[in-house]
Amino acid sequence: MAVPTEKRELFIHSLGKGTMNGLLDELLQTRVLNQEEVEEVQHENATVTAQARALLDTVIQKGTLACQIRITYICEENRYLAWTLVLSAGPTSGNHLTTQDSQAVLPS
Repeated sequence: MAVPTEKRELFIHSLGKGTMNGLLDELLQTRVLNQEEVEEVQHENATVTAQARALLDTVIQKGTLACQIRITYICEENRYLAWTLVLSAGPTSGNHLTTQDSQAVLPS
């Protein structure tokens, strides 16, 4: 799943520490990432920008469902960032996913 370069750069440079930490927690809770992957993103990258880049690359490698979980979290928790990135995860977008949905689909 390719992310357009302009959206990639905007995501990387717009993600704040609070949203990054919340997103990591959500991806851990929904089993998109395991504890080791979360720690790699946090400890092997000195800045939030570097963490955002590493996180985006990791989630993209995990496929469409993982990307949808990331988008849904951003849309629900940081509406300004979702608006900036022109993201939509509402029921009409076809991308709406709840934590419960993701836990049913992603293996542990």
